[in-house]
Amino acid sequence: MATANPPAQPALACAPHDKGADRGNDQMHITQPRTEALRRALVATQSEATMRDLLYLEAWEMAPEPGAGPALRIHQLRRANPELAAAIRAELSSARPRD
Repeated sequence: MATANPPAQPALACAPHDKGADRGNDQMHITQPRTEALRRALVATQSEATMRDLLYLEAWEMAPEPGAGPALRIHQLRRANPELAAAIRAELSSARPRD
């Protein structure tokens, strides 16, 4: 008996309905994780919306964006994922060149 191939993973790109002041700037989204901490978290995540949120968190940690909307969104993401947010920050800071 042949087994069917598993369904393809959904794309991690932004959905057009995510735009809005309360969601932050969706231009900031990246489609591939840059840190090992986020790669591990995405493996355990099946929700595309959660994947987009976590990718946004990592992108914001790399290049913070001004404004109340993005700041509120990041605050909520950090509060919901404190260990992940700290791991992303630690990994990114260790990768930055020292002056």
